[in-house]
Amino acid sequence: MQAVIKRGRPRDIAMFLILRYTGMRRDSVVTLKVKNLDGDWGLRGVRVKGGTTRDIPVPEPVMTYLHTYVQDVLPRVVKNVAPDTPLFWSRWSRPVVGRTVRPMNGKNLWRLTKFYGRMVGAPELKPHDLRHGVAMEMYGEHGDLEKVRALLGHTRFDTTQIYASIRPAQLKRAVGFYDEKARRMLGA
Repeated sequence: MQAVIKRGRPRDIAMFLILRYTGMRRDSVVTLKVKNLDGDWGLRGVRVKGGTTRDIPVPEPVMTYLHTYVQDVLPRVVKNVAPDTPLFWSRWSRPVVGRTVRPMNGKNLWRLTKFYGRMVGAPELKPHDLRHGVAMEMYGEHGDLEKVRALLGHTRFDTTQIYASIRPAQLKRAVGFYDEKARRMLGA
């Protein structure tokens, strides 16, 4: 099944899909390269906090979207797409220099999250909030902190235990206010 990229900002959608379904940190997302995409399985060899790498599972529909993004969108941004090509690029105009294209950085993703947060009525939204949301959703679904720890890549179990003190159903209701706004914005 081929994903269709029709509207919106495909780069932004791809980044937010990764944040939403993996719980990755912003710096790990912006350092992804084409070679990190592994079929339908997910992401392999992702650089994470502490300078190590790990493999991160990604839902098949998200992987389909990412492969379509690499095939249809990325070549319009950079001419030669190779395994070491960064997935996400930032473009802007500068008065004297003209158009600049550079790989995204964590600050770019933070600003985008704030921008889209304001659009959906959550101006305080930060990329790390999406990481917490993924953790809470997984804990609410499975009730297993070890699975949450593995997904987030925490080395210490006590770092993950914070999620046991928050009731997932309450958190889900608390963020539910922007569900409809997000649906309208994404055209779903």
